[in-house]
Amino acid sequence: RGVADGAVAPVFVFPGQGSQWVGMAAGLMESSEVFAERMRECAAALSAHTDWSLLGVLRGEPGAPGFDRVDVVQPV
Repeated sequence: RGVADGAVAPVFVFPGQGSQWVGMAAGLMESSEVFAERMRECAAALSAHTDWSLLGVLRGEPGAPGFDRVDVVQPV
């Protein structure tokens, strides 16, 4: 557990370290209710700060941004 210090803004990163593949999260959401619930919690937390749906991106829904998109959010 960490704490952001002063001017340092927290970030949310989905790293691609070679062990993941496109569709992996969508498959896990279908096969694991625990994983699906955590992802719904993440999606709810992000929704106030983005104009896209985390679940839509992970499921590859039409109109959702691709995995190559980078958003920079300024601290409030």
